[in-house]
Amino acid sequence: MQTLKYQNTQLKSLTGLRFLAALAVFVAHIPGQWPEYDFGKAPIGAAGVSFFFVLSGFILAYVYVPRLEASTSNKFPLKEFYLRRVARIWPLHLVTLLIALFAVLGWSAFLRQDDVLLKSVTNVFLLQAWVPSHKWGYFLNGPAWSLSVEAFFYVVFPWFLMGRSKRFVFKYLGVLLFTLAVVFLVGVYGPAWQSKGIQFDTLIRNFPPVRCFEFASGIACGIFFLSRSQRSEHSGTFDTVVELLSVLLIILFFYFSNWLGLYSHEQPLGVSASFNYWYRFSGAAPVFVILIFVFARSQGWGAWFLSSRLFVYLGEISYSFYMVHMSVLLVIARHARIEGSWVAPLQIAGCFGISLALASMLYHLVEVPFRKAIVARFDKKTTAPFIKTLVHALANEIAIKKIVIVSLLFLACWGGIQQTRFNLNSRKLADAIIAATSSEFKDVQFGGDAVLRGVRVTRDENDGLQIEAVWKLNAERREIRVLNFLSVENKILKRGSANKAVFSNLEPQETVIDRVKMKRDDLKGVEKIAIGFFEKGRGFAEVNKGPRNAKMQQLYIWSKGSE
Repeated sequence: MQTLKYQNTQLKSLTGLRFLAALAVFVAHIPGQWPEYDFGKAPIGAAGVSFFFVLSGFILAYVYVPRLEASTSNKFPLKEFYLRRVARIWPLHLVTLLIALFAVLGWSAFLRQDDVLLKSVTNVFLLQAWVPSHKWGYFLNGPAWSLSVEAFFYVVFPWFLMGRSKRFVFKYLGVLLFTLAVVFLVGVYGPAWQSKGIQFDTLIRNFPPVRCFEFASGIACGIFFLSRSQRSEHSGTFDTVVELLSVLLIILFFYFSNWLGLYSHEQPLGVSASFNYWYRFSGAAPVFVILIFVFARSQGWGAWFLSSRLFVYLGEISYSFYMVHMSVLLVIARHARIEGSWVAPLQIAGCFGISLALASMLYHLVEVPFRKAIVARFDKKTTAPFIKTLVHALANEIAIKKIVIVSLLFLACWGGIQQTRFNLNSRKLADAIIAATSSEFKDVQFGGDAVLRGVRVTRDENDGLQIEAVWKLNAERREIRVLNFLSVENKILKRGSANKAVFSNLEPQETVIDRVKMKRDDLKGVEKIAIGFFEKGRGFAEVNKGPRNAKMQQLYIWSKGSE
């Protein structure tokens, strides 16, 4: 097999940028578990994923366009290409699915899911992004939805390169027009589809053909890059200035997009909302093309920094980091709730460190050995069918030994996790809290999402407060809005833990205990404490509603001097 050019001439600065994109996705997922860390309306995570899609198209074009031009037959190496793509993403995908299944969801909760077999099959074979439903697209390991989109990119990539290079321009314009047409149709018919259970946003954010515009933009960038000299002939100072300008362009793009209201969530379903939603997730592709082109050619200080050994290594493990970070966030957040503490910065730092450590382990023990084993099997010029070649490669002795090590480490961690997994649902403790609750606070409706079964407020040894609230889901609801403990002036004193991540895997008859501790300093100047929640659809801006009594008065669970 001909050695791939990319293996000999790595664009190291782009590898470093890849880690920054994965880090952006990690940061964007923090508010889901720690809602007080609101990063505004800027689509941080969407930008990271969009960058991945553009970069994927660029790298594949960079690798395969020269090979096709040098080939006398001009025939695309389909078997090799697809084998390498499977070797690149599928083994790690399967391992992280198992981590999410056992460490995050749990076997019993997994079996209670609707359509569990079909959801599992679509996830294993990377078809989940084609189903217009959050429950399907984000089943088990949520970030894997983007792999489903990437799998579609790999299917259509050879088509982009077939024929003369001039034809690519027409294909690219066709993809753009097709994308805009789909977005328009979603805007027109989306409200009617929404009433039938088809979720408006998934048809734009997750639907693979709609995201193909970003991938095609990356291919266009790669073809244009190859048509020019691959390294800048300017001075390092000039290149550094160009790098800074490209980064400034990215910042200004997001700033003005936000300033113009293009990232607003508060729009009724329709054509305008549909295009705004597409712009939010895919609109940055052109500026990412510029960023990639600049750093691929540059010899400035920015490219030098991103090409350092540390950043290159972080970029190499970024795929593993991206695939495992969500599971780590969910597990750490669950332990924070169990312990009743709220040391959010330390917990977030712990999530980042653990995610990096696991990513490094998965990279060396799963990602690299399986990829090498599968590719080496193909290098033997075997005439065996594709599936048989893949199965034999997965049974490679070295890969099996290493996957056993990973499995043992995972099972050891899982045992520690499972010991505390269901402490949130202690029936005895819940009954004790409910028994100590006055009638005014028993079985109070909390919006339309849950019922406040009972609440107990006690003083601790340091003259602070411990608040314990027992919640139960309403029928047909799968989540609850974020809780807040408020002063009489509606100032947020402390955030509760029982958000949608806690309730998402529970049945309506199950209860959850939400514990929050307040220090003595937290209570200075506070006369009363109530429970409120964020208004649905308003981000994290307003906290002005909560459970009401029979007279529609806000319930105060604690008053100064009432103990």
